[in-house]
Amino acid sequence: MADQAVRPLAATVARPGALRVPGLAAWTAAGLSFVAAWIHFSYTASHWRDWWAYGAFFLGMGMFQALCVPAIVRWPRSTWVAVATIAGNLGIVGMYFYSRAIYIPLGPHTGVVEDVGVVDFATTAGEIAIVAIMLSTTGSRSRRVIVNLLLLIGIALWVLRFTTQILWG
Repeated sequence: MADQAVRPLAATVARPGALRVPGLAAWTAAGLSFVAAWIHFSYTASHWRDWWAYGAFFLGMGMFQALCVPAIVRWPRSTWVAVATIAGNLGIVGMYFYSRAIYIPLGPHTGVVEDVGVVDFATTAGEIAIVAIMLSTTGSRSRRVIVNLLLLIGIALWVLRFTTQILWG
Protein backbone atom coordinates (compact mmCIF):
# COMPACT_ATOMS: atom_id res chain seq x y z
CA MET A 1 0.00 0.00 0.00
CA ALA A 2 2.75 2.47 0.92
CA ASP A 3 4.63 1.52 -2.26
CA GLN A 4 1.63 2.54 -4.38
CA ALA A 5 1.47 5.95 -2.69
CA VAL A 6 5.13 6.66 -3.43
CA ARG A 7 5.15 5.49 -7.05
CA PRO A 8 2.74 8.09 -8.52
CA LEU A 9 4.50 10.90 -6.62
CA ALA A 10 7.91 9.82 -7.94
CA ALA A 11 6.53 9.66 -11.48
CA THR A 12 5.34 13.28 -11.31
CA VAL A 13 8.54 14.75 -9.88
CA ALA A 14 10.54 14.81 -13.12
CA ARG A 15 10.58 13.73 -16.72
CA PRO A 16 12.15 10.38 -17.56
CA GLY A 17 15.93 10.66 -17.41
CA ALA A 18 15.84 13.99 -15.55
CA LEU A 19 17.12 14.70 -12.07
CA ARG A 20 14.58 13.55 -9.49
CA VAL A 21 14.80 16.63 -7.27
CA PRO A 22 14.48 19.58 -9.69
CA GLY A 23 13.70 22.07 -6.92
CA LEU A 24 16.95 21.44 -5.07
CA ALA A 25 18.92 21.47 -8.32
CA ALA A 26 17.24 24.70 -9.44
CA TRP A 27 17.95 26.45 -6.15
CA THR A 28 21.56 25.26 -6.22
CA ALA A 29 22.09 26.45 -9.80
CA ALA A 30 20.32 29.74 -9.02
CA GLY A 31 22.48 30.25 -5.93
CA LEU A 32 25.67 29.60 -7.88
CA SER A 33 24.50 31.95 -10.62
CA PHE A 34 23.74 34.64 -8.02
CA VAL A 35 27.23 34.33 -6.53
CA ALA A 36 28.87 34.41 -9.99
CA ALA A 37 26.83 37.51 -10.91
CA TRP A 38 27.79 39.23 -7.67
CA ILE A 39 31.49 38.49 -8.27
CA HIS A 40 31.32 39.77 -11.86
CA PHE A 41 29.56 42.94 -10.69
CA SER A 42 32.22 43.34 -7.97
CA TYR A 43 35.03 43.29 -10.52
CA THR A 44 33.31 45.43 -13.17
CA ALA A 45 34.78 48.75 -11.97
CA SER A 46 38.38 47.50 -11.88
CA HIS A 47 38.04 46.05 -15.38
CA TRP A 48 36.37 49.25 -16.60
CA ARG A 49 39.44 51.21 -15.50
CA ASP A 50 41.61 48.96 -17.70
CA TRP A 51 39.38 49.37 -20.75
CA TRP A 52 35.70 50.18 -21.20
CA ALA A 53 35.04 46.94 -23.12
CA TYR A 54 36.50 44.81 -20.31
CA GLY A 55 34.13 46.53 -17.90
CA ALA A 56 31.19 46.17 -20.26
CA PHE A 57 31.98 42.48 -20.65
CA PHE A 58 31.98 41.97 -16.87
CA LEU A 59 28.78 44.00 -16.55
CA GLY A 60 27.15 41.87 -19.26
CA MET A 61 28.25 38.63 -17.60
CA GLY A 62 26.89 39.80 -14.28
CA MET A 63 23.59 40.87 -15.80
CA PHE A 64 23.21 37.57 -17.66
CA GLN A 65 23.93 35.50 -14.56
CA ALA A 66 21.67 37.67 -12.41
CA LEU A 67 18.81 37.24 -14.90
CA CYS A 68 19.35 33.48 -14.87
CA VAL A 69 18.50 33.35 -11.16
CA PRO A 70 14.75 34.08 -11.39
CA ALA A 71 14.45 32.18 -14.68
CA ILE A 72 15.96 29.03 -13.17
CA VAL A 73 13.79 29.27 -10.05
CA ARG A 74 10.58 30.08 -11.96
CA TRP A 75 11.02 27.52 -14.76
CA PRO A 76 13.32 24.81 -13.33
CA ARG A 77 12.36 22.24 -15.99
CA SER A 78 12.35 24.54 -19.00
CA THR A 79 14.60 23.31 -21.77
CA TRP A 80 15.00 26.87 -23.07
CA VAL A 81 16.14 28.18 -19.70
CA ALA A 82 18.57 25.27 -19.45
CA VAL A 83 19.95 25.85 -22.96
CA ALA A 84 20.36 29.60 -22.43
CA THR A 85 22.00 29.10 -19.03
CA ILE A 86 24.31 26.40 -20.36
CA ALA A 87 25.30 28.39 -23.46
CA GLY A 88 25.93 31.61 -21.56
CA ASN A 89 27.97 29.99 -18.82
CA LEU A 90 29.99 27.93 -21.28
CA GLY A 91 30.77 31.13 -23.19
CA ILE A 92 32.01 32.74 -19.98
CA VAL A 93 34.04 29.64 -19.05
CA GLY A 94 35.47 29.49 -22.57
CA MET A 95 36.62 33.10 -22.39
CA TYR A 96 38.14 32.43 -18.98
CA PHE A 97 40.16 29.48 -20.27
CA TYR A 98 41.13 31.33 -23.44
CA SER A 99 42.46 34.34 -21.50
CA ARG A 100 44.34 32.08 -19.07
CA ALA A 101 45.69 29.47 -21.50
CA ILE A 102 46.26 31.40 -24.73
CA TYR A 103 45.99 35.20 -24.27
CA ILE A 104 43.57 38.08 -23.94
CA PRO A 105 42.23 38.53 -27.49
CA LEU A 106 41.24 42.25 -27.47
CA GLY A 107 42.02 45.60 -25.95
CA PRO A 108 45.09 47.12 -24.35
CA HIS A 109 46.12 43.76 -22.86
CA THR A 110 46.00 41.86 -26.16
CA GLY A 111 48.52 39.04 -26.16
CA VAL A 112 48.87 38.96 -22.36
CA VAL A 113 48.14 35.68 -20.59
CA GLU A 114 46.03 36.47 -17.54
CA ASP A 115 47.06 34.97 -14.19
CA VAL A 116 44.76 32.46 -12.49
CA GLY A 117 43.41 33.74 -9.20
CA VAL A 118 41.53 31.99 -6.42
CA VAL A 119 38.31 34.00 -6.86
CA ASP A 120 38.15 33.66 -10.65
CA PHE A 121 39.02 29.97 -10.50
CA ALA A 122 36.32 29.31 -7.89
CA THR A 123 33.79 31.33 -9.90
CA THR A 124 34.62 29.30 -13.01
CA ALA A 125 34.21 26.07 -11.04
CA GLY A 126 30.77 27.32 -9.97
CA GLU A 127 29.87 28.12 -13.58
CA ILE A 128 30.88 24.62 -14.65
CA ALA A 129 28.70 23.26 -11.84
CA ILE A 130 25.78 25.39 -13.12
CA VAL A 131 26.22 23.80 -16.56
CA ALA A 132 26.27 20.29 -15.06
CA ILE A 133 23.21 20.95 -12.90
CA MET A 134 21.23 22.44 -15.77
CA LEU A 135 22.14 19.45 -17.95
CA SER A 136 20.97 17.08 -15.21
CA THR A 137 17.57 18.76 -14.93
CA THR A 138 16.70 18.26 -18.58
CA GLY A 139 15.16 15.08 -19.88
CA SER A 140 17.35 12.46 -21.52
CA ARG A 141 16.31 13.47 -25.06
CA SER A 142 17.08 17.17 -24.50
CA ARG A 143 20.33 16.30 -22.72
CA ARG A 144 21.39 14.12 -25.67
CA VAL A 145 20.67 16.93 -28.15
CA ILE A 146 22.48 19.55 -26.02
CA VAL A 147 25.56 17.37 -25.48
CA ASN A 148 25.76 16.44 -29.17
CA LEU A 149 25.44 20.10 -30.15
CA LEU A 150 28.20 21.04 -27.69
CA LEU A 151 30.43 18.32 -29.14
CA LEU A 152 29.83 19.61 -32.67
CA ILE A 153 30.63 23.17 -31.59
CA GLY A 154 33.79 21.93 -29.87
CA ILE A 155 34.92 20.07 -32.97
CA ALA A 156 34.18 23.11 -35.14
CA LEU A 157 36.22 25.34 -32.82
CA TRP A 158 39.17 22.93 -32.93
CA VAL A 159 38.99 22.77 -36.73
CA LEU A 160 38.87 26.59 -36.91
CA ARG A 161 41.76 26.90 -34.47
CA PHE A 162 44.06 24.61 -36.44
CA THR A 163 42.88 25.77 -39.86
CA THR A 164 43.52 29.43 -39.10
CA GLN A 165 46.84 28.58 -37.49
CA ILE A 166 47.93 26.72 -40.63
CA LEU A 167 46.65 29.44 -42.99
CA TRP A 168 47.83 32.53 -41.11
CA GLY A 169 50.65 31.17 -38.98
